[in-house]
Amino acid sequence: MSYWVVDANIAVQTALNITDNLESFWDRVDREQVTPCAPRLWLSETASAIRFLCSHKEISSDEAGEALRTIHGLRVEIINEDEELSLRALELAGKLNQSRAYDVFYLALAENLAVDFWTLDERLYNRCRKDFKLRWVHWVGEL
Repeated sequence: MSYWVVDANIAVQTALNITDNLESFWDRVDREQVTPCAPRLWLSETASAIRFLCSHKEISSDEAGEALRTIHGLRVEIINEDEELSLRALELAGKLNQSRAYDVFYLALAENLAVDFWTLDERLYNRCRKDFKLRWVHWVGEL
């Protein structure tokens, strides 16, 4: 079984506003029989993002519930973080000059599993690819 680590943004945007690039991404997941996975924090990040949109009246409570059900329907395999992953995320956050380690937990997991990481965060993608030559980091916009 092969994996791709996917960030929370991919799930949230898939649930709320499927784009051609996201459609291509999920088609490729199916075609290549890849299992999307994420660190456990993905669960709280997706729920927090949906709640943020709801609190700012960008979506209704009903839409928020439906979006979260859609996100869980994506069948992203959740992988528990451990001390080793946390330490690597902290190290990567420092190298990338990130003030928070959330985003780099995904990078650390992908690195640990030796698989590709997919994101909708173009800035993170550019930093990883251009500054650190991490060829296993991908931006959905490249599809």
